[in-house]
Amino acid sequence: MDIEPEVLALIQNAKRVTILTGAGVSAESGVATFRAYKDETRESLWSQYDPQKMASIDGFLENPNLVWQWYQWRRRELKNKKPNDAHKAIAKWQQSKSLGLKQQTVTLITQNVDGLHQAGGSRDVIELHGNIWRNHCLQCRAEYKVDVTGIESVTNCPECGGQVRPSVVWFGEALPEQAWRDAESASYSCDLFLSVGTSSQVYPAAGLATLAKSQGAKVIEINPEPTESSVVDYFVLSKAGVFLNEIEL
Repeated sequence: MDIEPEVLALIQNAKRVTILTGAGVSAESGVATFRAYKDETRESLWSQYDPQKMASIDGFLENPNLVWQWYQWRRRELKNKKPNDAHKAIAKWQQSKSLGLKQQTVTLITQNVDGLHQAGGSRDVIELHGNIWRNHCLQCRAEYKVDVTGIESVTNCPECGGQVRPSVVWFGEALPEQAWRDAESASYSCDLFLSVGTSSQVYPAAGLATLAKSQGAKVIEINPEPTESSVVDYFVLSKAGVFLNEIEL
């Protein structure tokens, strides 16, 4: 693919890079986007349920076992998914922290909960929406470290007896405080912000590009289809894996 010289120069010369990834990156590994779960043509008994209700505190309180089973199904769906070229390229970029002789700091923020960035080699990933492979107590919030493979009904916290739930952010819940502070700090202090595989419509994460822009950072969006973001300086119409490997990070 042809890369605009201005885009390549921005990436090569940046000192502090912040990358925000969304569902489009995981989609390149065959992970269904959240919207795809609403598609009733999917060959699954779960197609009859509204995923927005499954991913809500109200849904869990109404029928905790049903919600738990839905997440166990999602985990089984994810089990055999592998990191793709985008995950690997970002990890390589982070690990080297350099392009040529230019030293860079590269911070990764993700809205994805599948852990594929870590599987691809990234470390210190800021997970805005949690991680589907972890669990915690709804009541005391203690982490539940027991292997839940094969458990198809809600278990109880050994600390307080509360119900154990997946450690993902549900609709209507606030983002994890520390993760959000770290994401804001990385966006506020960067000189280049990359929005990769995200619709730029899910807030508050979508506001991070605006924050970066307000402090003088350049914003590059990498997506197969353009979004309606008004803060983007350069649109790159490409799959993330194709573009990130093309620039030989």
